Parts: sequence; structure tokens; C-alpha cells
Amino acid sequence: MARPLFRSLLLAALGAAAAAATAHAGTVYVPVPGPGSVGTAGYQVQVSVTNTGAQTDTVSQVLLATDTDGTVRSTPATTAQVLAGRTIVVQPGAAFRGLLELSGDSSASYSARLVGSGPGRMGVYLPVITSSNLIPAGQTADLQGLVSGAGRSTDLTLVNLAPSAAQCTASLIRSDGSLLAGPLTLALKSLSSRAISNVFSGSSASEVRASVSCTGPFFTFALMSDAGTGEVTYVGPAGQGTSTLTVPGPPGACPPGATCFDAKGIVHQPTPTVPVKRVSFPAPAGVARRLHMSLDVTVGPWYPADPMGKHLIYWFVIDRNFNMAGMLYFRGPDAYTALVRHGIGLTHPQKLKIEKPFQAIPGHTYHCDNDYDMARGVYTVTITDLTTGQLAVQLTGVPNVSSFALKSTDNFLIDMGFPEGVNPDEVPTFGWTYANVHLEVYQ
Repeated sequence: MARPLFRSLLLAALGAAAAAATAHAGTVYVPVPGPGSVGTAGYQVQVSVTNTGAQTDTVSQVLLATDTDGTVRSTPATTAQVLAGRTIVVQPGAAFRGLLELSGDSSASYSARLVGSGPGRMGVYLPVITSSNLIPAGQTADLQGLVSGAGRSTDLTLVNLAPSAAQCTASLIRSDGSLLAGPLTLALKSLSSRAISNVFSGSSASEVRASVSCTGPFFTFALMSDAGTGEVTYVGPAGQGTSTLTVPGPPGACPPGATCFDAKGIVHQPTPTVPVKRVSFPAPAGVARRLHMSLDVTVGPWYPADPMGKHLIYWFVIDRNFNMAGMLYFRGPDAYTALVRHGIGLTHPQKLKIEKPFQAIPGHTYHCDNDYDMARGVYTVTITDLTTGQLAVQLTGVPNVSSFALKSTDNFLIDMGFPEGVNPDEVPTFGWTYANVHLEVYQ
């Protein structure tokens, strides 16, 4: 297909389409792009909403029509009650195109698909866009293996969650690396979406890659359809070689691309004489984009004078409390929670807070994983019960910065345990054991 034709198609179809920003905690977005039908098969979006908690959840719903500013709400949200342990189905309607905004408690989980009519059609996956899977500003998303021709077509969707306007750049690239069309720079409205139908305009193409980047956080995907069979296939952003997963190796091995530090074995067993232990690692100079720290803690007795007080697991900062990449507490009986604070360049009252129900069991050992991924805009604290091998609880949030400039004079400080009787609600962890502190710094 000629480059000018692709330019005209995209400009006409996208207009001022959408770029994406981090959604507020508890809010997700489901794109409703169509198609309404493929050949003789009909399709419409269906969303399953499950309440995994113990209390009834109220989920609000807002429909944001395609290519409109979603920050301007012309109609109020509707609500639906989801009983504990139950699932409801939400359908925005066969004629609607745009974004379905869903907001509920942290106990809500969501999945979406295009449901097909006719015998044997199980439906097609659709993404649920959250703070965990949106693509950060400035990064590139590649949609690979796109095809067209002989009754087949490819529809491209751009989704914007940003509360302000942005620009996106899109190109079509052949499998040999040559440019098929683009790059095109597109002005996008805030919080909106747009599907570009048949990006190849009927021309035959195979193994084409759509490369998309935006000045704000965004999401993009494609739907490929075959009119002859009624089949629809979802194509999402390609996996990246920047993954920090590694092939199996020796325990504690340093992943590629990371600078690692370790304090192995038992690091601290608090006593009235030595209630607090500090581990310090020298920071490598440069721009840090991800700080990944973990340790093991064996829970001892709850502090008898205040078992619901904050029992410190770790305080993880760069030089001082002002630059905190994570702080984790456990609370005991009658509270039973895991509580996280974090924030870079913030005073302690300004620190962000995440809290979830969690009952730590005395005598059990927990692996506590603090992943402060600033570049991706995702903060995850994962607590695994090593005694049972089961995931105990996971807390998620959003870092308040996208990177941190480390100086050669900086140090990473990790404190374990509180002193007795110094600050209200902060209690010592006498009889607990801290071990195997591990830190990975990605630059």
C-alpha cells in the first residue's frame, strides 16, 4: 500500500484520538472497538466482574464514546452491586464504540471478550487496561504479525487514559524492516479511543508490524478478521527483551542488566538491646529506573503490649526517609493487615499508602518482594508464605516518579525492626528473624 494512502486513512480515522494515563487505583478501562459483525457472525463486548472480597462491592460504570474528551462527563455513572464471591456480566451494547470505565474496590477483578454469535463461537480476548499493563510515555509498542487480503482485514485501536492531550506516532513496517507507511504524528484528545478500520485498505500484506509510541501513557492493539470464516483474532503489544525474567540459575543470581547487592543468611534477630538493624549498600551513579529489593522474615510473637501496632518488616530508602522506595509493616490480631508506604521526594505525611488484609502467622517465614519499577509506573509488593509455598498477599500502586538520579555518594538503606517505646504505634519485633536481603538496581 502506498505511504500517502496510509497517511490519509490514519488522519481521517484517528482525528485527535487518544493517549493513555495511569488510571486511579481501582479503575480499569475496557475498549469497545467493534466489529459488530464479521461475515455472517455477530460480535459484542462482554465484561465479567467478580467480587473476590468478603463484602458487597459497588462497581460504577461510565461509557466514553469514541473520539470524545472522556474527562468531560455528560451523563452520571451508573452502578451495579456485586455480592461477595459472585460474578456479574456487563454489556455496553452492540452499537456502542469507545471505552467502558469501571471503578470498584480492590477486591474486584475484570475480564473482557468479544462474544460471537452462532454455534461454536467462544469469543475473542479483549484487554482490560490497568496501571499494570498500560505503556508508559515515550516507550514503543509493537503489534506484530498483522495481515490483510483475501477477505481479511486489520483494525487498529489506540486508547488514551491521559487527562491531557498528547501526540502519538505510528508506522507500518514490513518483515524485512522496510517502511510500508509512516511515521505519522497524530494529535490526540484526552481519555479517548478510536478504532482505525482496515488499515491496509484492502491491500494484501503479511507479517507487518505496527509500531506506535506516544508522549503520554497509552495502549494499543489490533483485531484481525476474516469475512469468509467469521473469525476474529486479537493482537496485543509484543513482549519485550527488557524482561527481567531469567532462565533458571543459581539462587540469588544477578539478572542481566542489574547491579546487585546481597546480605545473605540471617541478618537480624531483634532483641531489647539491639532492636534495629541497618543494611547499607553503595549506590551506583546513574539514572535508576527500577529498584527491586527482597528479604525473608520469620514472624515471631506479636508485641504483647500492642499486638495491633506496626511491626516493621523493612524501611527501604535512598539516604533518608525523603526518598523512600518502600516501607512495609505487618499488624497483628484484631487488625491483621499488610501496610505499605512509599514516595520519592515526599515528606512522611505525604507518602502514598497501600493497605490490604493479611494475617501473618507466627512461626511462618515470608518472602517479601518490593519491586519499585519507576520506568513502567508500577509498584508491587508481593508476600509469599515460604512455609506453605502459597502467595499470601500482593499490594500494588504507582511510583510518583519515573526515575531517580543516583550520585556516587548515595547509599541504599534498609532498616529492619523498630525500637521500643520511641514512636506511638511503632512496636519492636522481638523474637522475629530477618534474612537474605537482596537488592537489584536497574539503570
